[in-house]
Order: sequence, then C-alpha cells, then structure tokens
Amino acid sequence: MTPRLSSPLIALDPVVIDTETTGLDTARARIVQLGAVCIRDGGISETGLFDRLVNPGEPIPEATTAIHGITDRMVSGEDPFEVVAADFARFIGDAAIVGHNVGFDMAMLKREYALAGLECPSPPVLDTLSLSRIANPALPEYSLEAVAGWLGIQAEGRHTALGDAMTTARVFLALLPRLRQAGIRTMADAHRATIALSQRLSEQARHSVDPDTAGVFASAE
Repeated sequence: MTPRLSSPLIALDPVVIDTETTGLDTARARIVQLGAVCIRDGGISETGLFDRLVNPGEPIPEATTAIHGITDRMVSGEDPFEVVAADFARFIGDAAIVGHNVGFDMAMLKREYALAGLECPSPPVLDTLSLSRIANPALPEYSLEAVAGWLGIQAEGRHTALGDAMTTARVFLALLPRLRQAGIRTMADAHRATIALSQRLSEQARHSVDPDTAGVFASAE
C-alpha cells in the first residue's frame, strides 16, 4: 500500500536506493549501477536486495571509474536500463523511496526512464541528507561518510550502489529516534521540515553568498 502523509516514519517499509553513474551532470550522465535495500518491520531485509550493473551505451570516463571502479568492460555484457527498469520497478513496488541526496538519484532515474520511453514512477521520497540536517544542524558536513560517522555506523562498500544503499538504510533507521525527539514522526512532519530547511538555506544563500558564486550554490542545491 502506498504510504500516506499521515504514515508514521517508524512504520514505513521503504526501499533505500543509490545509483552509480557516468558523471554528475543529470542532464547528460547515464546510470551504470543500481542498488536498493528493503526495510521491513523496522530493520534491513537481508534478502530484499537489488544490485545490477547497467550498460550505459557509452564509454565511462576514466575519472568516474576511478571513483566507483566500474569499467566499460564490466558493463559491456550487461542489460541497458530499458531492460533493467522493469525488474527495478517490480522491486520498488509502491514503497516510499529513501536515499542520501536522493534528488540526484531520482533525477537520474527520470532521465533514464525518459530515454527509454517509459513512465518514471513518482513515489513518496525521503532524503537522509536533509533529515540529517534537521536532526543535527551542527554537523560540519553532511556527506554519507560524515553522517554515518556521527551515528556510529561503518560505511562499507563506499561508491558502490548496493554498499551506499545499505549504509543509507542504516543511517535512516538510526535517524528515526532523533527525528522523533525533534517532533518529526510522520511523512507529513518530514515533508514540512524539509521544505522549511530548503527555504532557510535559500534565505541564507541570498544573504551570504557572493554574487560571483551564487550560481554555483544554486546548481549544487
């Protein structure tokens, strides 16, 4: 059943996703790996895992391979996204989606679905980066490693889609009691708090970012 805004966060059974890509430009990059982890009954389902390499149909830049380790040879015999998409959609079903800086992953999925001529799913989405900012505004940075370290979580398999999805799932579960302490208990609470955070960051940017770098901040946001 599709989660409602009134659904308690602690009662969600979301799917945590991550993508590895050919680059960071969501208007041009392609997905080379999809990873996803199911959360069931307040814990990680060790059997509910999705891990697929994807043939992007174009060369993977060496600089990108240096980060995630995925080479042209590794994906040469793999299915393109339009084939993987059906399995991925079945895996997600009607669950809510969780990710760290999940806007990037959803933008990449939207692009891939469009290129494949398919309709992109639009599930409810929760971003652990934003939720971490809400739970602890004093952290010096909010990378997945930094947030995991704050929560006492070992980030394993970094820069692999399944490894990052697994770490993000553990981060999400560890954030739940801290979010409850902040009065954020439901999807609606999280949605309102995320909007308020975005508005606050935008206001800070307007007052503190040098005009020469404002475009860079807007792009990053």
